[in-house]
Amino acid sequence: MIYEDVELMKLIKELTVVHKEYEKKFGKGSLNRRIWHNDPVHPNVEDIKWDIEEINNAIKTGKKLPTLSPENWKRIIF
Repeated sequence: MIYEDVELMKLIKELTVVHKEYEKKFGKGSLNRRIWHNDPVHPNVEDIKWDIEEINNAIKTGKKLPTLSPENWKRIIF
C-alpha cells in the first residue's frame, strides 16, 4: 500500500467523525444535499482535508454549511 492510500484511509475515518459531530450540533441529515469538494468515485487527500476543515470551521463558528434545496438537488445529474 502506498503512503497516499494510508493517508486517504485515515482522512476518510476523520471525515466520518467530523460528519457525526456536525450532525450532533445541527441535526441528523443536516449535511444532506451538500455539494462536497471530494469526488466519492476518485477521492483525493487534498479534497478530503478541505471538507474536514470546512466542517470543523462550521462546528466552531456555529454556522451551518449551505445546502441545496430539494428542488435544486433533483436537477443535478450525477
